[in-house]
Order: sequence, then structure tokens, then C-alpha cells
Amino acid sequence: MENESLIPKINASSTFYVLASLALSVIILIYFDSIFKPLVIAFLIWFIINQLKLSLGKIKIRGKTLPSLIRSILAFAIITLVLYLVAELLIKNIEGIVQTMPEHINDLNKSFNKVSAIIHNPNYAIYLQKWMNNLNLSGMATSIVSSLSSVVANSAVVLVYVIFFLMEESAQMIKLDKLFPVKKKQYKKFIKNLQSIGDSIRYYIWSMTAISLTTGAISYAILLVMGVEYAFLWSFLIFILNFIPYIGPLISSILPAIFAVVTTGDLIQFVYVFAALEGVQIIIGNFIQPMVMGKGTNLGPVTVIISLAFWGMLWGVVGMILAVPIMAVIVIICSQIPSTRYLAIFLSEKGDIPDLEE
Repeated sequence: MENESLIPKINASSTFYVLASLALSVIILIYFDSIFKPLVIAFLIWFIINQLKLSLGKIKIRGKTLPSLIRSILAFAIITLVLYLVAELLIKNIEGIVQTMPEHINDLNKSFNKVSAIIHNPNYAIYLQKWMNNLNLSGMATSIVSSLSSVVANSAVVLVYVIFFLMEESAQMIKLDKLFPVKKKQYKKFIKNLQSIGDSIRYYIWSMTAISLTTGAISYAILLVMGVEYAFLWSFLIFILNFIPYIGPLISSILPAIFAVVTTGDLIQFVYVFAALEGVQIIIGNFIQPMVMGKGTNLGPVTVIISLAFWGMLWGVVGMILAVPIMAVIVIICSQIPSTRYLAIFLSEKGDIPDLEE
């Protein structure tokens, strides 16, 4: 007889153990964040390297594909080189902003004074100058530089984790064979579930990365055409913040729009730049992304907001960027484990989760 509900029976002792485990997990995540943050980032990079490795497998030389080891080394080298070049460009862009920001602020104050003289209202310039001072753009840029420097400093740890993930690949099947000495139905089911989880995670990460890259590239072209300085920095922020639903795309459109006002002294530039970037976000987010990703993250809006708040509280901005990918992975894994399928249904958008492999 089939169970009437997927929700397991709950008693006082099991509730206590669940709550105690959750509390312990939160304490561990906060206390050992310097270990787990690089680990999660390394895991995501490893998946991207894996996808690139599969793509390299389609290249044939004299009718033969490259050996697996060579493809792994090439994929690792390509991703490492790209990340290094991106970090160098970002640091140069941000350092440029820090150096030129006082000059831009002075020019902007002059523009405010001119407008005040035209409309015969000196309070206009005073109000806008106070608003700009409260923004503290120089302080924000300096803070971003220090944060980025911290990420670069921790990149060695991420690099070590990625290398060990790659080294572990060759031993995975050997370990699985020893876990199941007799290759019967249970072994086949476990392998199918494992492959299903891996394929789903890989597809989500790769497709979301592709969507964010497309958004960032189009935004970069728009910023260049509109003459917004440091277009690479803003397009990179658009790429990164695109992983944060709802909040991320809005913030990534506002920041370059504010900077356009600072550098030009023309308030209407805010409207032009913001409208152009937000238009790209809306078109890609509402039309292209659903076609590419189907149900996308398959996370409910409440799940997304709570996960953003939770992971943001634990790991700051890095946690907010990683929040949705982490929750998407958790839903995928829970959907393939019979005892946790009810959790996947609660966390999903409409309760639609993949069927279990028989």
C-alpha cells in the first residue's frame, strides 16, 4: 500500500535532533566560513572545468579525441588563465575609479551649482551634494578593492581545492565499485540517481553561467556605446549579480547609471543608462532565460528570498551570490532521495520535481 503522504512521521525526539543538527550546521558554517566559502567556489569552478573538458572531448585530432588527462589539464589551464586576467582587469578598473573619483565629484558639484543658478534655487545644489557625500563612492570603491584583494589572496586555497577535485575524479568509479561488490538493481539505481543529480547540477550551473555571460557581454557593448567609463567593471558586476534573483539585476543596473551621472554631471544620464541596462535584464530574464533553462532554478520566491537572507547573513555578499546555486543543488539532491523528496517539493516553485529513477 502506498504512503498517504511523503512527509515522514515526526516525533519529539526526531524534531529535537533535526533542530540541533540545523543549529550545529549554522555554527559550523559561520565559524569555518574561511574553509567552506573557498570549498563551494572551488566546487562550482570544478563543474565549469568539467563542462569545458566535455566540450574539448568533441575536438578530434586524426580522428582521435584528446586523452582525458590532457583535456583536464587544458580545461584547468584555460579557466585559471581567464580568472587571472579578469582579476587583473578588475583591480585596474577599480584602482582607476579610486584615483579619479575626487576629480569627478568636483566636476559634478560644479554642474550642480550651474543648475542651481539657472533655476535660482541654491538649495538644489546643497541637497544633491549632501546626497553624493552620503553615497561615499570613494569609500565604496576602496571597500570593493580590499574585498577583491581578499578574494585574490584566497584564490590559492580555491586553486588547491579545484586540483584535489580533479584528482579525485579518477578514483570515483573505483570507490563506487567497492561500495557495491555485487552489481545488482541497487547499484544500477544508485548510479542512475548519481548521474541524474550530476547532470542536473551541471546543466544548471553551465546554463546560468552562459545566461549571465550573455547579459554581461551585451551590457558591456551598451556601456561602451553610451561612453560609460570602466565598462568592463560594470559588465562584470552585471555578470556576477545576475546570480542573485530580483535584487542583483536591479543593483547592477543602478550602479553604472549613478557612475554615469558622476562622470558626466548630467542627471538625465541616469535614466538613459538605467533604462538600457534594465531593458537587457528584462528581455533576457523573461524571454531568453526561460527558453534556455526551462523551469530555471525551480525555487519558489519565498525560498529564494529566505535563502538570500540566510546565506547573506552567513557569508555576506559571497553568500548571496552563492545562495541560489546552493539551494538549487539542494533541491536537486533532495528530489532524488526518497526520504527527503518532501523537502524538495516544499522548496520548489510549484512542487514539480524530477521523478525518482527506478
